[in-house]
Amino acid sequence: MAETASGTVSSKAVVIFGLALISLGVAIADDGSKVARLRDEIAALVGKATCANLVNCRVAALGVDACGGALEYIAYSWLSTEKDALETKIAEYNFVQEDMQRKNQSTDACVVKPQPVPSCVDRRCVIKP
Repeated sequence: MAETASGTVSSKAVVIFGLALISLGVAIADDGSKVARLRDEIAALVGKATCANLVNCRVAALGVDACGGALEYIAYSWLSTEKDALETKIAEYNFVQEDMQRKNQSTDACVVKPQPVPSCVDRRCVIKP
C-alpha cells in the first residue's frame, strides 16, 4: 500500500491510476499515428502538383501551432488536385493534430510564420524558399 498525507491508498487505486496513465499514453500514440496517416493521405491527394505556370499553384496551411497559425504550408496544383477532397482531409488533419496538442499541453513558442508564395518549377508546384 502507498502512504499519503491523509493516510493509505489501496493498491487497487494505484493500479487503476497506473492503467489510466498507460491508456492515456496509448491514446496519444494513436493520435500521433493518425496524424501521420492523415499527412500521408494529404500528400497522396496533392500528388505531383503538376503545373504549366504559376497560375496553377496554390498554398494550403497545414496543422495548427500554439499561436493558432499554421505549422507548415504545402503547395498544390488546382489542375491535378481535387480541392474539396484536399480541404476536407486538411480539416480532419488539423482537428486531430490540434486535439493531440491540447492533450499534450504543448507549450511551443509562438512564432508567426508568413504564408509562403507558391512557384511553378520544372512543371511542379513548390513553395518558394
